[in-house]
Amino acid sequence: MSDQFTFTVTNNTEQVITELWVSVDDEEWASFTLSDSGISSGETVTIAWAEYTNGSPCEWYISAVFEDESESESALFNFCKEPALTIG
Repeated sequence: MSDQFTFTVTNNTEQVITELWVSVDDEEWASFTLSDSGISSGETVTIAWAEYTNGSPCEWYISAVFEDESESESALFNFCKEPALTIG
């Protein structure tokens, strides 16, 4: 069984995060599966990377989609240095 890498996301906005997207190159994006209720305002959740990303670079672009369908700007984040992400 291989290691499963995780990170945390804290939602410091006033809206629910309904989708979370990541990209190595800021062009091709993949989504994480969130619970049906998303990530509520003030909530911190732990998210696991898919095993196929093991061996990938540490730096990924990340973007959130909110309950009103607005999107955050994509931001480059180093998940190896600090596996705790705050949005908002």
